[in-house]
Amino acid sequence: MTDLRTTAPRTESLHQFIKYLLVGGLNTAVSAAIIFIVQAAGARPVVANIAGYAFGVGLSFALNSKFTFRTEATRHTAMRFLVVVLISYLANLATMLSVLHVTHAPYVAQLCGIPVYVIVGFVGNKYWAMRERDRRAQNSPSR
Repeated sequence: MTDLRTTAPRTESLHQFIKYLLVGGLNTAVSAAIIFIVQAAGARPVVANIAGYAFGVGLSFALNSKFTFRTEATRHTAMRFLVVVLISYLANLATMLSVLHVTHAPYVAQLCGIPVYVIVGFVGNKYWAMRERDRRAQNSPSR
């Protein structure tokens, strides 16, 4: 017989990870559409890329805080989310460069960085940026 106390948190984490992947897929599609629309409107590729990514980071924060992790979208949470985005990107970059150094295969290297970005982002958001906080601590005047 399985102990529900040990399976419930794993099931919740799996559901959150699936939601995180769904948000990431939607976010990627919307960000790409914005990049292409802004570029088609005459903007330079770098400007279009910045616009798409900026919108994408905001969309990702909004959807993940409300849908995936069900936490309040505060300025504090947003700052932590941005730190997780940066750390995830740096982990992705380090993985990509390491694989590229070993394999000399740039497409393989890029593909190897993607799951690292996703996993680091999920873990960082679940356990730090968007973790559930004790309600009493949230309402204390020292915050």
